[in-house]
Amino acid sequence: MRVRYKNIFVLSPGRSGSKSIVEATSHLTNYTSAHESRAARLGNERFKYPDFHIEADNRLCWFFGEMSQRFSGDSVLYIHLKRDLQDTADSFLHRLRNSNYRASIMNAFSHGILMKPGDWTPDEEAEVAKFYVETIHSNISDFVKSKNHLVVHLQDGGESFDQFLTAIDAEGDLETARATWKQVHNAR
Repeated sequence: MRVRYKNIFVLSPGRSGSKSIVEATSHLTNYTSAHESRAARLGNERFKYPDFHIEADNRLCWFFGEMSQRFSGDSVLYIHLKRDLQDTADSFLHRLRNSNYRASIMNAFSHGILMKPGDWTPDEEAEVAKFYVETIHSNISDFVKSKNHLVVHLQDGGESFDQFLTAIDAEGDLETARATWKQVHNAR
């Protein structure tokens, strides 16, 4: 079994295919994969990922200092997962307007990070969603520029996903992984 990277982290604002990449990579035999598997943990427990593991968690974007200290060097690969910016912002706008989920990243960003105690107007909500997506992509781009990283685009027909599979020396049912990548997951 060949394994090139000990840790692979998929970074995105969310709503960009993180569930899709985990579903697709579940068909690999030389890596495990999970989505937000340690998101509710504190301290050291938050970062105890298994070796030879692919983790997709948009909230890791808030822990880049810890990530740099704990996961750097040639054995780590960061994936900057991208989807059309407006499609992503629209998905987050829908979440902002329709979700009562207590741990919603959009509620945290729009009323906590931006410190808006009252309601945003509908036009402002659209701006907030776009601002969130742009901010996270900017943070990721800056974080990964000095690290091993790849950009994977959700909407490029699988080309960058194929490059990702090659880069990690993926083994397993690669055809099923590719087919799964092209399916829509977590569309709600």
